[in-house]
Amino acid sequence: MPLAKSNELRFAYGDHNSPPYIIVDRNKEATGGLLLDLAKFISKELGLKYTMVHTPRIRLEELLKKGAVDIYCNSNKSWVSNPDEFYWSEGIFDDANLLYTLTKEHSRIESTEEIVSKIGTIKGFSYHPEIEKLIDRVGRHDLKSHEKLLRFLQLGRVEIIVSSERVLKYYFKSLNTPFYSVSRFRDEFSYACIISKKAKVNINLLLASLKKFKSKEN
Repeated sequence: MPLAKSNELRFAYGDHNSPPYIIVDRNKEATGGLLLDLAKFISKELGLKYTMVHTPRIRLEELLKKGAVDIYCNSNKSWVSNPDEFYWSEGIFDDANLLYTLTKEHSRIESTEEIVSKIGTIKGFSYHPEIEKLIDRVGRHDLKSHEKLLRFLQLGRVEIIVSSERVLKYYFKSLNTPFYSVSRFRDEFSYACIISKKAKVNINLLLASLKKFKSKEN
């Protein structure tokens, strides 16, 4: 991990993030996406440099606590074990998890209780209680990333997946592939920024800049 500098903010991202949130090259270096746009905007607002740090999801909280990275903007208080150990922004990116399929047959399903086969999920992710109840009943196919999950769906290895609305629309728009939502289930949420309390930055100015980016994003 890069050493902390007083004139630099280190923004975390990882394999668990997908377009349109982050776009990477073959070396996993960030080359585009909403998280990079945010990093550029905040650094310009605060007169700081920025570094994009590829961070394993399972070590993210640990590295934020240690101050090895400063900020990660694809999080939510309800997903973190001890949220009071960090600073938090307001919600920055609005999104929703839905159940999706590529077949019209499954699009006719109106309730999650009608689903009888395993659903595709992201490894290590916890979901809305209704989806967790469904998983307990039918099981789950765990994939490492949204890209792998969506590819799994395309190959017909799974009939239904739970996915971020933004990610799925971005992915299938480029392929011109029709997709359908399954049941009336919709779990809306906002991604916020989780910020290390060891970050060498004026937290009030940082939060104000994040709020300004949010208004620009909308």
